[in-house]
Amino acid sequence: MSVRELTADDFDDFFRALWDKTPFSWQRELAARVLTSHDAPWPEAIALPTASGKTACIDIAVFALAAQALRGETITAPRRIFFVVDRRVIVDAAFDRAQLLAQALHDARGGVLATVAEALRLVARGQSDGAEEETPLTVHTLRGGTYHSESWARSPLQPAVIASTVDQFGSRLLFRAYGHRGSSMWPVYAGLAANDSLVLLDEAHCARPFLQTLQAVSRYRGWAAQPLQRCFYPVVLSATPPPGVKAFTDTSDEARNPEHPLGRRQLAHKPATLEEVRGVRGARGPEQFAQALAKAAEELADDEHRAIVVFVNRVATARAVHRLLRKKHADRAILLTGRMRALDKDAVIAQRLPLLSSVASETRQLEEPLFVVATQTLEVGADLDFDALVSECASLDALRQRFGRLNRMGRSIEARAAILVRADQLGKGDDDPVYGAALAKTWAWLQEQRDDGGVVDFGIAYLTPCLPEGDALRELEAPARDAAVILPAHLDCLAQTAPGPVPSPEVRFFLHGPRETAADVHVCWRVDLDLDAMSLCPPSAGETLPVPIGVFRRWLSGEGVNDAGSDVEGADGAGSADVDLPTSEPIAGQVQVLRWRGRETSESDLTSSPLDIRPGDIVVIPADAAGSTLLGDIPPSGGAGSARLDIGDRAFILSRAKALLRLRPDLINCWPEGGSKAKALAVLEMSSEDPDGLIEAVRDLLETLALETQNLPGFRWLHLTATQLQGESGRKTFRRNLCWIGDGFLVLVGKSLISDREITRQADTFSDEDDSSASGTSNREGGPIRLLDHLSGVETFARRFAKGSGLPDALVEAVAKAGSFHDLGKADLRFQALLRGGNRLAVGCELFAKSDETPRTREAFKVARDAAGYPPGGRHELLSVRLAEGAPDVLSETPDLSELALHLIASHHGHCRPFAPVVFDAQPTKVTVELQGRRMVWNGTTNLERVDSGVAQRYWRLTRRYGWWGLAWLESLLRLADHRRSEWEQINTAEVKDE
Repeated sequence: MSVRELTADDFDDFFRALWDKTPFSWQRELAARVLTSHDAPWPEAIALPTASGKTACIDIAVFALAAQALRGETITAPRRIFFVVDRRVIVDAAFDRAQLLAQALHDARGGVLATVAEALRLVARGQSDGAEEETPLTVHTLRGGTYHSESWARSPLQPAVIASTVDQFGSRLLFRAYGHRGSSMWPVYAGLAANDSLVLLDEAHCARPFLQTLQAVSRYRGWAAQPLQRCFYPVVLSATPPPGVKAFTDTSDEARNPEHPLGRRQLAHKPATLEEVRGVRGARGPEQFAQALAKAAEELADDEHRAIVVFVNRVATARAVHRLLRKKHADRAILLTGRMRALDKDAVIAQRLPLLSSVASETRQLEEPLFVVATQTLEVGADLDFDALVSECASLDALRQRFGRLNRMGRSIEARAAILVRADQLGKGDDDPVYGAALAKTWAWLQEQRDDGGVVDFGIAYLTPCLPEGDALRELEAPARDAAVILPAHLDCLAQTAPGPVPSPEVRFFLHGPRETAADVHVCWRVDLDLDAMSLCPPSAGETLPVPIGVFRRWLSGEGVNDAGSDVEGADGAGSADVDLPTSEPIAGQVQVLRWRGRETSESDLTSSPLDIRPGDIVVIPADAAGSTLLGDIPPSGGAGSARLDIGDRAFILSRAKALLRLRPDLINCWPEGGSKAKALAVLEMSSEDPDGLIEAVRDLLETLALETQNLPGFRWLHLTATQLQGESGRKTFRRNLCWIGDGFLVLVGKSLISDREITRQADTFSDEDDSSASGTSNREGGPIRLLDHLSGVETFARRFAKGSGLPDALVEAVAKAGSFHDLGKADLRFQALLRGGNRLAVGCELFAKSDETPRTREAFKVARDAAGYPPGGRHELLSVRLAEGAPDVLSETPDLSELALHLIASHHGHCRPFAPVVFDAQPTKVTVELQGRRMVWNGTTNLERVDSGVAQRYWRLTRRYGWWGLAWLESLLRLADHRRSEWEQINTAEVKDE
């Protein structure tokens, strides 16, 4: 190997090269432990207070992975580092830090950073040639409302950091993916989450149930006849770890040294006054309390204290306080809640919050006060540093987290704070919906801690010695229930993802304990609910808004919609009840919305009945529906009317790495001023009967639009879209990119992945939904993908993934052989006709795997399918199984491994776990295909949906052999190999070289 090995002594140099500072003693000590301990490299808990630099655990994990790779050992260190919190986080220090780390490694040209980067590239490549093409470290979020929420699951080998919430990570770990409409990818997510993983569970007052579930999963992973020996380390990060957990602590004196950065943070004073707000009962109570909070914030603002944060317990309260501050301070009042679309959130963070970061706090100069109003979204994970703080009273653990944002870096300022409580929150029996009895008990305890000046010092060094112990402390903390006990029978049910059993265990009980929790629906806006238009531009996570289902149902019925819920994940259902705050806009009342169910969506999913809306639904609202902006926190935007709410095109390119542009007058009006607007409107006036003239007009429009947006950061998405479509417009097949949706509505659909590598890597580029989405792609030049080339390419990727993961040679070959057989069923001549737009006469000797002639819209696909004679719901992988059964010796000479290969083929689109889907094929045909010197034939229906077909029995044998998560992980090797080869085919035109 061309680079030297790394030892624990090199960690200091690595840390300094990254952050230009020396690591704390505890960070150095933990790094040494992780690098040298083989049996238990990671502790069960890391017990450190806030602002201790716990996110450096990410640096340690990355360094340890690189060090092992350079020793030439089989990789046993975690490749995936999950940083998990139980908040709908808005600002995530772990994610931001990981991004900086990843960028530094990507850009490194020498020194220890280059050494680590080269090692990680080798890990990502599976220790094979071509590592220079790989990215050393990728960074992702799993938030449920993010446009790149599944990009972490691209490769089983890729070193990655994933910031997540409990709900998003936990549901994927347990074979259910919240916010992910289809179930086909659930096994892949579960397999990757539970293998080669480090789970850092950041402190939060509801995290105990999920920690218990993580510990149970860790035990159950070993329940297999032939366990695969993949690592899985759950670690809780908390100042007060749960009882019975072995904790790593800081044994140095740095926290007590006022000259040391850690000492300055922990020795900083944070005095807080206590104020009981009386006379706020009744309908006017919430508004009056909001006025008291806003007044307290303004009173704290002066020349020294210009960055002020206001923490509240409810979304409705946050909105009321923000509205009051905005009247006087305009855009210097910022609202941050979990009720934001991911794209809006990212824009607010990029534009408004950099000056409030810890890094900028020492040198920032604010000319006027800046107010941030937030819910629990900023309690955990936010590396922000404020001069003053106002907080609604909460449980003691929540307050300690909030005060971690006050003078976070221990600057030489006199920090100021105020804690307010409503008098009616303190009565006996008035348990808070979020914090229970702990809120009133915390207030009583704080009263006892006041000094002669009526102040409580929340500085870490001053509050910690005052804390009670044991049960007395737990009474001051938010209620933390125990998780439901997860049993093997539960896992048998959860692992059955296609079809899922009914009834099925309720995952939330394993994440937050057995209680009623507030369920969400995900809402987005469209200017038109036409089903063909929706199928071309389906909802993306980046444009969706999480809304409590009770709030949405009230809006749909025309009632008030104020959201009194919290931003704590898994909060009690009562927390989403509405309160009587005044509204300034009309409410919907009998508007029709669309429940989006992918290709299964039909006219019957248009509804105006609140009773039709179910938890987890993706709901599309007309952009002009009255009062719909009350459902969430949409940043103000001038002009363009209600159409500005429709950001579907922008979300599409970020989520799918393909261009799409909808041309409608109201959407065109949202573009920046310029000549492209007039040209776009002129295109809509043209007739589809003049295709050549239309194509030329569209090309001219795209050229103009690309030029006009190239220097507009706010319209970067539009520039990328126009540039990509302009590049594709030179193809002879470009007319297939144009889809008319009635008069005055034209959709330009990109067929190829965009060349921006960052967006491509962050996108969820491939779907297992059905044969149309899985096969309707082309290469870079728009040409079809040959079947034999695709099979060979997938085999190559699958072998690399399996070998790079350290599997035994026999398992490597089983996975690779499954790759070479997985799409044989596409040799069905009816499927070949479908790939040619339904034209049977166009089918020749050349077999295709994919073609962009596969229609995109629902109706066009149905017409082509009927013309080709392909059965509705047809599954090519079932035919692949039947064909492969004709060559068992080619799959493997070992029956057990041949059985595994057949299951991998059957399940490579998520089915056959445990049953095959039912396909009614009235006119089956004989299929013949030659591969690797063998001629395989099948004539008739597959009959694999039958209970006696052996598909289900095979699934259960393999589950018992490799375990619930072991089998899912083996499936992920083939499925991700298929995805990555398909991605390669779209970006390239030449053949992939065997490695």
